[in-house]
Amino acid sequence: MTATPTTSTDVATTTARAERLYYRYARAVDEGDLEELRALATPDVKVSRGGGDPAEGIEAFLDVYRAHNALKVPVCKHVITNITARPEAADGTVTTHAYFEAKLLTDAETKVIIGYYDDVHVVDGDEHLLAHKKIVAERVLMLPGSAGSYTYVGSTPEA
Repeated sequence: MTATPTTSTDVATTTARAERLYYRYARAVDEGDLEELRALATPDVKVSRGGGDPAEGIEAFLDVYRAHNALKVPVCKHVITNITARPEAADGTVTTHAYFEAKLLTDAETKVIIGYYDDVHVVDGDEHLLAHKKIVAERVLMLPGSAGSYTYVGSTPEA
């Protein structure tokens, strides 16, 4: 592990690395890419949801996303914002916080899940890896189903 950063450049670099990890994570979840999720986490990663006890290990982490994939949601989109990252602690960890909004869209219903992540990352070269994924869903907005097609303005619908 590296020494504790102390400069504003270190904070900016740490935040940029956290943002990159969150981008890759959101895309992997939305695309159901378990191999990318595996690549984003440490072998002994922990995952906590709500106030529950953490599960430990890469397979327990991936089980969360295997269950998500089993739902067969046609369109899932995560938006992650308001990312903060505190530079490395003496043990090499980076604490992060971010808001998320996950939209799960099907013909029958639309779920918008709003919450936050309070994660722990570790530095791996020029990247971060998930050491503890902490997911807190605060609200779920239930809406009607969503259409699977769209006609762009100025276009004619296909027959």
